[in-house]
Amino acid sequence: MFLPINGRIAIIDNEEKEALPLIKILSKNRVPYVFYKGTDINYLPEEKDESNDIRLIFLDINLLNNASPSVQEIKSTLYSVLKRVISPNNFPYSIIFWSKQENEYSDAVIDLFNEQLSDRKPINFQKFIKSDFFPNYGDEETENEKDLITEINTIISNQPGYSYLLNWENQVHKSTDKTLQNVFSSYHEYPNWNDNSNYIINKLGESYSGRVNFSKNLSEEQKIMNAFQAFNNVFFDSLEFSTSNSPITNAENLTYDIGKINTANLNSINTKLLISFDNEPIEYPGSISNDTNPKSDTYFSDLLNNSLNRSFLKEKVKSENTEKTPKQIEVLTGKIAKETRQKIRESWLKSYVVVTPLCDYVQNKNFNHRVVKAIMIKSEFKQFIDDKSEAIFITPKFKFSETDYILVLNFRYFFTSNKPDGLKYISPMFRVRQQLLAEIQSKLARHITRQGVLFIE
Repeated sequence: MFLPINGRIAIIDNEEKEALPLIKILSKNRVPYVFYKGTDINYLPEEKDESNDIRLIFLDINLLNNASPSVQEIKSTLYSVLKRVISPNNFPYSIIFWSKQENEYSDAVIDLFNEQLSDRKPINFQKFIKSDFFPNYGDEETENEKDLITEINTIISNQPGYSYLLNWENQVHKSTDKTLQNVFSSYHEYPNWNDNSNYIINKLGESYSGRVNFSKNLSEEQKIMNAFQAFNNVFFDSLEFSTSNSPITNAENLTYDIGKINTANLNSINTKLLISFDNEPIEYPGSISNDTNPKSDTYFSDLLNNSLNRSFLKEKVKSENTEKTPKQIEVLTGKIAKETRQKIRESWLKSYVVVTPLCDYVQNKNFNHRVVKAIMIKSEFKQFIDDKSEAIFITPKFKFSETDYILVLNFRYFFTSNKPDGLKYISPMFRVRQQLLAEIQSKLARHITRQGVLFIE
């Protein structure tokens, strides 16, 4: 089933009894939903409330009792309702017209989203079969043998990408439920539930953060947050198993017209995959800080100089200057390297990457914060960075302040610090996500522990 099972279905109708066919079938199949009576403001969220996140809306186009309202009346009524129900950051969602007049007014709804509600457009509009249950514009439901769940799933499955996203969200919901079942099933009994749950949550928080740290250093809020992190460990395992072993009904090849796709946006996707702009503490693992102190230029210039791919520069110079002698090539390569460094420094961001293990951070075991110096440079300069050295780590491209960057870490510039806060000229920018941080830590471990092999030939 493609229908969202996490309550992200909205039904908007001016008559509750006309929504009953949907309500009955969703309830029977344990599919949560929210009903909004379009003509009653008491049903509607506040306009500034953006906490809702809807995936599917069943919309009665005509929320007026008038059988033949004007197009302007339709638009005006829907605007006041939809602006409250759908927030600008609600994406992706689809609208299914649950209406007896979809043929007369569907274009008006589409125009509304192209104009006044363009900041919250759905991914598509679909017509449905309300008139089959209420023929001749009547308000009394008649018997109908159509299987609504099958009909809805057919509509959703016609959008493969969308249906797969709903499938994944359903697996997230089921994995959350399975996590709670796994943790609490042995202690699920009345009337001791409150004592049991408090005990388990406390023990999980203690296990995650460390017994001494838990009892002596953490606030009550921090204790609960650490328990949540323990839940996450079980949840991630359940979700990974679910996504690897749950069948996807009628899976098909995802086709697309490459000419209609703005491939320039791929770096924006990379940004979301690789980094987070959550407001983390400067010492949080994965945190990236910017150093604006002019006096540190010398140290970072040294890092840049030791990260350049001189072999690439030399071969480039040789290929472009075949008539020059080896000595002239050396001189010219040095000149080009100097010019390249200068160009990079014009737009670089001197950075610090916190690589402290998360367990040390949450258990308050890090006497010093472990940090690697790095430089953020425009992605166009990537070709000049030595990507063969085990001491250098280069991230994929990502977008920051509307510019494509890469982050270049040089593990030779690894150090520790016990002054995370209040440092002049140092300010946090973002943090790398856990997967990228783990890759950085893995490569750092390789750089620190490589031993070499003794042999003779």
